[in-house]
Amino acid sequence: MKPKVLTENEIAEMLTKVTEDEISEYKSYSLTHLKDTILATGTPGGATVKDTEGNEYLDCTSQAWTLNVGFVNPDVVYATQFQAERLTHVRYSYPTIPRIKLINKLAQIAPGNLKKVTIQNQGGSTAIEAAMKLAFLNKPDASIFITTWMAYHGATLATITASNWMPSPLIRFRGFGQEHFVKAPYPYCYRCRKGQDPKDCDMECLELLRNTIIYGTNAPVAGVIIEPMQGPGGQVPAPQRYIEGLRKLCDEENVFMIWDEAQTAFGRVGKMFAAEIYNVVPDMMCLTKALGGGLPAGATLARDDLKEHFRYTEEHSTFGASPLIMAATLINIEVIQRLNLPRRAEKLGTLITKRLQEIQEKNEHIGDVRGPGLFIGVEMVRDKKDKVPANSLADAIVHEGLKRNVIFDLSMAHHRDMRFVRNVVKVKPPLTITEEQANHAVDVFEESLNAALKNLSVL
Repeated sequence: MKPKVLTENEIAEMLTKVTEDEISEYKSYSLTHLKDTILATGTPGGATVKDTEGNEYLDCTSQAWTLNVGFVNPDVVYATQFQAERLTHVRYSYPTIPRIKLINKLAQIAPGNLKKVTIQNQGGSTAIEAAMKLAFLNKPDASIFITTWMAYHGATLATITASNWMPSPLIRFRGFGQEHFVKAPYPYCYRCRKGQDPKDCDMECLELLRNTIIYGTNAPVAGVIIEPMQGPGGQVPAPQRYIEGLRKLCDEENVFMIWDEAQTAFGRVGKMFAAEIYNVVPDMMCLTKALGGGLPAGATLARDDLKEHFRYTEEHSTFGASPLIMAATLINIEVIQRLNLPRRAEKLGTLITKRLQEIQEKNEHIGDVRGPGLFIGVEMVRDKKDKVPANSLADAIVHEGLKRNVIFDLSMAHHRDMRFVRNVVKVKPPLTITEEQANHAVDVFEESLNAALKNLSVL
């Protein structure tokens, strides 16, 4: 299909060229402060991206842990173009071929009995809110959700409240609905308050959650919303015993177990879902990020035996039925399966983790290296004995990495003991990264660490 109003050259010029004056003008208009690096062109299906100056970066962030199939994946791009020539928009209440097939696909690959599906295109925040609404429908007497310390579930006014980030250096205002959320500890085993081994500890964190459900609220609890492996809170996987105990607890107390798998699903942890690692199935699962292959997709899966489902007016949004998004998402999932990217994440994650642990053995400032798969966090500390978070060192590693054309990033900011904490370096590249690139990323991490340590002020 050819353009009719503009020429092809005009469109290309508008979308690929930017002047210094335009950059200066945009900075004066934008309400949101953004990075200085302007990304322009990704390697099709790969892990590298170029900026407007032609500099190429190895991206170990998958651009918010989203591009599991790599930048501008050819199959996803083709699916988007193919659909764009047929139908770009319908009202939420109309089914389309991509929507029908995507709902079927998600139900087919979902763990256990998570066979009921609703799809959004605003991402994880609305996926979480869909689960909350569904919980209200099926437990109309309940109005409280338990969420965990250091959780992050989105940036809408409701999901900000569900998260554990307000007020903080990250978010300067309070969310809505504070009366609907109560916080309980997350099992952060590296920083266990009792210094116990998660294999045989007394699971005090789970007992605290139990007591919160029973004694800590003034209304019935609808559900527990939890990341089985915390992402923004520091790349912290919950131990197997905790997840199994939580499943039992939710059953005993008749509350919904709602998993936020925004960052873990679609292969990143070495399986299609974290639920497959734990062999535990929640009552609802919220998905986004890698779901859309780079396009803004979200979905909520739920048990197939729930009595109440949505009227479309309860879950619709104007652009929530986009055939473009659903076509891209459908093909993206197919690519993940055909390339067996979960297995690739497991293999390359083992390689990177092993090398990082070797660096850890000879470096006093790497407190912990956490996986699984390509869901990797490196916790930087002042020294391994006191475990004081080394925020400046972590930040310097990211800065030095960028100078060496590798993009790392940090866990999101939060408070602990009234201190600003952002000391976990994330290594979460596209699952299509090559073995050579994986080794290069670790080489650059070590170089960046050594360069940062030359400046003692980072400690």
